[in-house]
Amino acid sequence: MPKKVDHEQRRSMIASAAAHCIAEQGLQGATMRAIALRSGVSKGIVEHYFADKDAVIAAALDQMNVRYIRREQRLTAGLTGLKALRARLNAILPLNTESREEWKIRLCFWSVAAIEPSHRREQQKRLALTRKRYQGDLEAAVKTGEIRTEADLTRLAGDLTVFMAGACCGALLDSRYYSARHLRELIERTLHTLTREPIA
Repeated sequence: MPKKVDHEQRRSMIASAAAHCIAEQGLQGATMRAIALRSGVSKGIVEHYFADKDAVIAAALDQMNVRYIRREQRLTAGLTGLKALRARLNAILPLNTESREEWKIRLCFWSVAAIEPSHRREQQKRLALTRKRYQGDLEAAVKTGEIRTEADLTRLAGDLTVFMAGACCGALLDSRYYSARHLRELIERTLHTLTREPIA
């Protein structure tokens, strides 16, 4: 009797293997054959679950983002306002093997999204959700009096999203300069500007 295959589990396993391939070898090295070899299945099986390489890349990114969101939720549990925002910003920093892998995959996907409209739309949705979470923390901080009430929270959430993307890319490219201490100080200085009175 043939062994019953858990298709969702197999698809997840292939996506995970693709993620490791992309993080280690980049997009060029993460061929369907390399992904199949890393998965321990045939190239035909990989192609059965994914129409093309772009589909595998998207699945790998989704898997990494789910892992990141779970970490963010764990670190922000029970926190509100600036404490939640601080934890949220720190959660995304590429300071260990897991988060660096996530950023390597994220950057590879962004390079595809820059020229592929369907992937770009998906990335726009992800960025919008990030801004929404940041804005939720900022709104809570206004209610508790932690930050200035006249602040444009929508703009601030957008600024933080761009700031964190730049900081994390910098850390991935030059981890000696953008050390963990440097990155955390950047976050603290940025949060401090939200609490100061505006210059008259």
